[in-house]
Amino acid sequence: MSVQETLEQVINYEIFIDGGRCLGTASVELPELQYMTQTIKGAGIAGEYEAPTLGHLQSLEMKLTFRALFESPISLLEQKAVMLSARGAIQKYDSATGTLKPLPVRIDARGRVKGGAMGKFEPSELTDTEITFECDVISVKVNNIELFMHDKMNFINRVNGTDYLAPVRAALGI
Repeated sequence: MSVQETLEQVINYEIFIDGGRCLGTASVELPELQYMTQTIKGAGIAGEYEAPTLGHLQSLEMKLTFRALFESPISLLEQKAVMLSARGAIQKYDSATGTLKPLPVRIDARGRVKGGAMGKFEPSELTDTEITFECDVISVKVNNIELFMHDKMNFINRVNGTDYLAPVRAALGI
């Protein structure tokens, strides 16, 4: 992307659950990506520092907030893993040509429900029903290019095409 191109905003998106379109309107709070760390200190080090563990991420919590209480958010409370997909478009502005171009963006995550809040029930108000997931797999694609993929159970941590856990899998014999 050149200096003359600016990614501006999410134009819109849809939520899919286990491959089917979710008929409710939901906002998505994506997981915070924090590598697990260990404090390193000792002889030869003037103090201490936090060393990230190669390819190991802390809890990947994702939250969906639905505008209304209905069957989709409640069915997510079943005790099984689900595949969530947020498919949308990001607006890119090219100032050299004055044109707008939508770029496809897709976030896929497999996870299990950690809990939920049914929200509030008031006249003329949204319920803001929340469902919280723990993701064991998550991937992000922009313009059909995978930028990030993390699969905790299969020891995969890919960033821009490089799998940082490939040598770890080899060392473990898996």
